[in-house]
Amino acid sequence: MFKCVQRSILPVLQIAVLLAGTYLSGPTFAADYPTKPIKLIVSFAPGGGTDVIARIIGKYLSEDLGQPVIVENKAGGGGNIGAHFVATAEPDGYTILVTSTAFAINPSLFKNAGYDPIKQFTPIINAGYSPTIIFVHPDVKANNLKELLTLAKTKDLSYATAGIGTVPFLTSENLNKMASVNITHIPFAGAGPALNAVIGGQVPVGSAAFATPGLIDWLNSGKIRPIAISSAVRSRFVPNVPTIIESGYPGVVDDTWIAFFAPAKTPKDIVVKLNQAISKIIKQPVVLEQISKIGFDWNPNTSDEFAQYIQGEVTKWGKIVKETGITQE
Repeated sequence: MFKCVQRSILPVLQIAVLLAGTYLSGPTFAADYPTKPIKLIVSFAPGGGTDVIARIIGKYLSEDLGQPVIVENKAGGGGNIGAHFVATAEPDGYTILVTSTAFAINPSLFKNAGYDPIKQFTPIINAGYSPTIIFVHPDVKANNLKELLTLAKTKDLSYATAGIGTVPFLTSENLNKMASVNITHIPFAGAGPALNAVIGGQVPVGSAAFATPGLIDWLNSGKIRPIAISSAVRSRFVPNVPTIIESGYPGVVDDTWIAFFAPAKTPKDIVVKLNQAISKIIKQPVVLEQISKIGFDWNPNTSDEFAQYIQGEVTKWGKIVKETGITQE
C-alpha cells in the first residue's frame, strides 16, 4: 500500500516542479529584456508632437537598453489603426504604442474604434502633456474668456481647431455647452492650418494644443491674442494667461498628452523597466529642453500612477462626448 502511494505521488511532484520552473522563468526572461529590436508604433503621421516625442525618446532608449528602437508610423482613423495594431500584438515588450489623448477619447467618439483602452493595454508612462489654449484674432473685441462668451451671445462667432475629436475641439464644445452659447466649429486638416486661419482673420477664434508649432511665437508677436488656457494652474510658458478655471469654469482641466502603452498581459517587470528607462531619459536636461521647446511639460509618473490616470481620462472624455453629442463613423 505504501509503495503504491509513493508511485502515485511522484508524477504529481514532477508536474509541480515543472510548473514552478515555468513560473520562475518569467522574471528571468524579463531581466534579460530586451534581446532584440523594439518597435514604437506611432498612431499618427510623421512630424506631429506624438512622432517627435517618440523619436526623441526612442533614440536615447536604444542607447539605454542596448537594442535598436525602431519608430514606425501607423496613422489613420484618428489614431485607431495604430492602437488596434498594438492591441493585437504579442505582449512581450517588443511592440509599444506611442499615442495621444485620442487613445482615451476615441472609444467613446467612434462607433467602433477597434480597441478597448482599459482591457487591451497596459499603460507604461505619460511622456508629456500640453494644455489647450483659446485665442482670438486681434480684431475680436474680447480680452478674456468671460468677454468672449458674452460676445458670443450677441454676435455669430466661429472657432478653428485641428478637427473633430481633438482635445481642443472637445474642450471648446464643452465650454459652449456650459456657457449656453454656440460658437460654430470650423475643422481644419491639422493644428497648423487652423492657427493660420485665425492669424489671417478667416476665423475669429482658435482652440489648439499649446504645443502647436509656432503658436507661442505668434502669441508673442501679437498676431493672435490669448484668452484662456486649460491647465490646472497657469502655464510657465505663458504665466499672464488665466486658466479656464480662473475664468469661472471649475473642473475644466484638459491636456493633450503623449504616452507609451504595451499590450495587455505584458509582464509587469518589463513595463516597470520601460517606465524607469523612459523616466531616466526624460529627466535629462537635454531631453527636457527638447520637449519644452515643442510646448510640452512633464511630471514623473509610475506605470501604476499612469494607469489610474488613464481610467479617469477614459471616464471623463466619455462623459464629455456623450453630453456634447459628438460622434464619428
